Amino acid sequence: MTKWFRLALLPMLLLAHGCSDKEQQATVAPSPVAEAPVAVVDVALAEEPSVATDEPAAVSTEMHYAPFTQLPATTQWVTLRRGQTVSSLLSKQGFSGLEIARLASALEDVIALNKLQAGSVLAVNTQDGQRQVSLAGEYAERIDAVWTDAQWQVTTAVVPTRIEVSEHAVVIDHSLYGDAANAGVPGDVINGALLALSHFIDFQRQVYEGNRFEVAFERTLVIEDEPLFAHMQTPLQATYLRFVNSEDDYRLYRYQDAFYLEDGRLAESFLLKTPLNGARLSSHYGQRKHPLLGYTRMHKGIDFSAPEGTPIMAAGSGTVKRANAYGSYGNAVVLQHDNGYETLYAHLRGFADGIEAGTTVKQGDIIGFLGNTGLSQARHLHYEVYKDGKSINPLQLKKLSTDRLDGALLADFEAHVLGLEERTLRLASFASGDSSTYPPERLPSIGR
Repeated sequence: MTKWFRLALLPMLLLAHGCSDKEQQATVAPSPVAEAPVAVVDVALAEEPSVATDEPAAVSTEMHYAPFTQLPATTQWVTLRRGQTVSSLLSKQGFSGLEIARLASALEDVIALNKLQAGSVLAVNTQDGQRQVSLAGEYAERIDAVWTDAQWQVTTAVVPTRIEVSEHAVVIDHSLYGDAANAGVPGDVINGALLALSHFIDFQRQVYEGNRFEVAFERTLVIEDEPLFAHMQTPLQATYLRFVNSEDDYRLYRYQDAFYLEDGRLAESFLLKTPLNGARLSSHYGQRKHPLLGYTRMHKGIDFSAPEGTPIMAAGSGTVKRANAYGSYGNAVVLQHDNGYETLYAHLRGFADGIEAGTTVKQGDIIGFLGNTGLSQARHLHYEVYKDGKSINPLQLKKLSTDRLDGALLADFEAHVLGLEERTLRLASFASGDSSTYPPERLPSIGR
């Protein structure tokens, strides 16, 4: 008998902007993550008691972008330790209290020094009369502050980077997430892939032992000033996805920041089939005996069991129709979508910040958190879909996007797919657990 395995996913707070290769990669239930310790900027001017209180603050807050230049050879790399303040760190490097206070002020519109995490690295230069502090902004973005004429001049430079391509093939033995993580695929890459594939695949019912998953992704790495960014998560982006089961062979190609199928159709559905991660389908659509009321009645949605507090995503883009207590549904969110569709999310523990009637949301946005409110026997999400006021089975909804590339864009996309053919054929030849990493301009031979 074919063995069916439920997909175990980690929480996916989207957003994201990008993927990381330092996320947790084990298949576990969602749990609170301890925040990294934050350093405090002590800007008291105790070291400069003679400074007149009526002296105007000499601060240059206008941001300027400058070409990248290498830091001076006399630069020292200093690390912010747990429990250490930025003030004490810079004081040890010879900066005065006044300089430190004005540095915090000059950077307040660029980066908050009081939010620097322990482990952050700063580059300082105090040699030959120079006074310079450099630190990381976003990944591959260096912020330079130079003390000139009793004020800090702040500029930002883009640090040179290189791209590394990684390819992995996985044959599912237990769960897609767990098996991919065990094969070395970063957690954020897996989560992003699962979100993209969830437009086509019901991961509660369509993932079996022996199904195949392939992924290619790019990792961006700085080639200068590596210590500044060593504590940061490196940006990751999936560029090719393939999922094969007994019925389908889905191949998705990233093109202009979206995934497309081979024929140029946008690889998105109108509504996600599974609006949360780390869940199992616990109750189906249709007639059933209500566990609390004790009699049979129509169950107009489907139920997902998951740990309390699991983030709930908007199944599709739309407008919040209501987000409040809703009778037997408990705390519930109702979203109004295009073409007469509505979705309902019930028994929530609470709502995400900003979720209220009239709010506009995008597909994948977090709207609330799984709970056990209302007429509910145990923690779960109750999910309903309506079309023109009539309930429909969410698992049978197959309304794919009608967007499709055409003209010059389609021709360019087809050339892009053709250019990847040799790599995708290589990847298809990989055994489960095989992988390869290389610069994008160099195609390795099989076995690397």
